[in-house]
Amino acid sequence: MYNTLAFVKSISNFFDELTWWQTELIFLLRIAIGGLLGLAIGIERTRRQKEAGMGTHFTVGLASALFTCIGYAFDEFGDAARIAAQVVTGIGFLGAGIIFFRRESLHGLTTAAIIWCTAAIGMCCGTGMYILATVCALLVIIVQLILHTKPFKKHGQRLLLVRFYNSDELQKTLQMFFGITQFHRYKITRVDSRLVVEAVIRPNQNYHAEKINNFIENNEEMISIERLEDL
Repeated sequence: MYNTLAFVKSISNFFDELTWWQTELIFLLRIAIGGLLGLAIGIERTRRQKEAGMGTHFTVGLASALFTCIGYAFDEFGDAARIAAQVVTGIGFLGAGIIFFRRESLHGLTTAAIIWCTAAIGMCCGTGMYILATVCALLVIIVQLILHTKPFKKHGQRLLLVRFYNSDELQKTLQMFFGITQFHRYKITRVDSRLVVEAVIRPNQNYHAEKINNFIENNEEMISIERLEDL
């Protein structure tokens, strides 16, 4: 009788352990999908040479799914929603660290928003909503690809930082070349006994890099032209 009860108990423990492993495997699948979807978004960001690339987005997607799964493990204590809220707060601080303002131009805003969205996608995976997470990730990638096609970029506004040795004639040449009427920011500094002008302009039409290179080569007083805006 004792041997029979011991055998039944051992079988029961075996199935309990099997159920535990099944739960672990389900969580592992959710975490992996969250990381892979984040990686897919990160590939698009890396191709655009943005501040946060594949590694960052993969980690954000994976970690968000992981924290969500941990919340499920502590759900009996009412901590699932609390952990999810802390994930959102933590991603907010991470995104804020990417955004910076330089020379009247905002950088990193789109990347920060995408990291925030990647965290939400990871949390969807952590709750088992694979279809919703996958569709959202595809939407982010597709929309970013569409917005960077020629029809959209053609009508997009650009900010350029131009640096040149002070010359009224060159300023007029710049205004004619880029089709501008004024400089939005104007700074003059002295470098090696010469006055150097830094000015932010908003061209009325877009030019390829080759045409801008030719413009710099044909004007010896030009120093550099730098694009400022975050695309």
